[in-house]
Amino acid sequence: MTVKTMMFGRRAAGQTIAENRRHMKDVHGRLVLDYIAADPQSGPRRYTQNHGLDGVFPDDEAAPFSLRLCLDFVTQIWFEDLQSLKASRETPFYNEHLRPDESRFVDVAHVIGQPFAEEPVGAPVPETAEIKLFVVRPRGADAIDLVDRLTAVGARYAGYCRNTAITPGPIAAVDEFWTDGEDAARLLLNHCRQALDAEAPEAGAPQAKRSAAYLIAREYRLFAGR
Repeated sequence: MTVKTMMFGRRAAGQTIAENRRHMKDVHGRLVLDYIAADPQSGPRRYTQNHGLDGVFPDDEAAPFSLRLCLDFVTQIWFEDLQSLKASRETPFYNEHLRPDESRFVDVAHVIGQPFAEEPVGAPVPETAEIKLFVVRPRGADAIDLVDRLTAVGARYAGYCRNTAITPGPIAAVDEFWTDGEDAARLLLNHCRQALDAEAPEAGAPQAKRSAAYLIAREYRLFAGR
């Protein structure tokens, strides 16, 4: 089973969004590509960055603190299995080049990284759509099928992938949608929020069931795979 690791986080302190995006893509992204070229057996099988454009963060204490800080990015890295993922982070190249660079653009104290099993649903993932919506649902959230809810209201999107955590962690599932632009992503975000809020507990009850974070992002497929 292919493992898809996702890193959810915000930029390092003292950086503008433009500075963060530039370092993430042009500096760190280049290092990852160098890693793949130098050691293809240890490097990731695929590598995608998603740079945040807009979003919503939960304001209740049931959500993981890192999600309540708001997200600036989601990075996605694919490996053959969990053992390959672990081994990739123990090589000399990773420890000498990649690990030291992470704190230069990431708030490392509050980043969340977890492995997921991915399941494309419906139409294949589009090759050209660049704008995505992530719905990040924490552990303890209701297992609501957003696809069913969106179909019921006629919501539109270009592609969808369901991501389910395969190891214990603060995030249970991530709904990943490709859309036809930012306006479509914002409309879809509202549909998703309404669907999840419709299942929220009554006023005064614990809010764990609706503690989702939302991120509209631009996708950069820096290494499409081999």
